[in-house]
Amino acid sequence: MQRTFTLPAPTVRKAALYGNLTARLIAFLVDTTLLVFSYSFVLYGISDAPQQAYTWQDIFRNGVNLEELFSLSKLLFLNPYFLVMHWLYFTVLHSSLKQATIGKYTLGLRVTDLRGKRISFARANLRYFSKFLSVIPLCLGFLLLLSTRRKQTLHDYLSRTVVVTD
Repeated sequence: MQRTFTLPAPTVRKAALYGNLTARLIAFLVDTTLLVFSYSFVLYGISDAPQQAYTWQDIFRNGVNLEELFSLSKLLFLNPYFLVMHWLYFTVLHSSLKQATIGKYTLGLRVTDLRGKRISFARANLRYFSKFLSVIPLCLGFLLLLSTRRKQTLHDYLSRTVVVTD
């Protein structure tokens, strides 16, 4: 009688894969679109500035008037309401139970600490405000993820976080 031994099936542990540049860029575009769209409702609801009544046809009717285009973009993006909404959107959602903004969650990305745990609100703030350091040198802080093992950007290094895929 010959005995056959079968080995148990190997346990395969799923390794955390890190978010790549394309997925993170698409998530950023989704988040920015949602923010600008929702902000436009807030802006039109509370502002009495004459630029809010402009349409694209009004702006480009007599050619491109850079002064009006600049004042419109200043009204949209340098308004304190937009800055507060932007800050709250990213910090609250990154430190939430989902660990991701809507764009990141849609693409299956999460922001974690180096051990894979949820980040705190304070660390989410550190990550958010250190993004300005990633932007300053010609956005080179974002391109660090092309050469690092964990696909971390400069603000990920400074806040000790990683973006992982599910």
